[in-house]
Amino acid sequence: MAPASDERTDQWIAELTALTELCRSSGSAEQVSYEGWHTGARIGTSTGDGRMLAYKDSGVEAECVFRAGESTLFNIMSTGYGSDTTERGFAVWSARPGALGAIDPGVTRLEVADADGAVVQAEIVAHTFAVDVDLGPAPRTIDEVFAPWEPPELTVRVYGEDDALRYEGPLLTR
Repeated sequence: MAPASDERTDQWIAELTALTELCRSSGSAEQVSYEGWHTGARIGTSTGDGRMLAYKDSGVEAECVFRAGESTLFNIMSTGYGSDTTERGFAVWSARPGALGAIDPGVTRLEVADADGAVVQAEIVAHTFAVDVDLGPAPRTIDEVFAPWEPPELTVRVYGEDDALRYEGPLLTR
């Protein structure tokens, strides 16, 4: 599929900028909407740095990366992330720090456990999730982006209707 036009991308950036400013100025975790965009799950947005997923009624999806004292960055997918969630009930779109992604419509709860058994519940908003787990620091330089990275062994548990366990396995796969 052809990439979005520069004009369309500029419009999305302007809309997402307004959406993220509304989200930050509200000071709450409530869902905010603007020009067909809706806030999804998020982590760390009450601090200077954080990340939030957003989706537009037309199917466009984005990751919003907040940076203290700098402009918000946007990773915009014009046709959506297209992640298949049918087998495991979820798909990770972005990791480090934490993990963000999509869930199947039937998912009611998602939790992540570390090797010691400590469990962290994911925030679920619409078809998105975010879980603030330690995956190591986010890469800050281009060298760090391409450096080998060994993710920690974390187990995800995905629950569906009647809180039945739907999937249990690794959060991140290679």
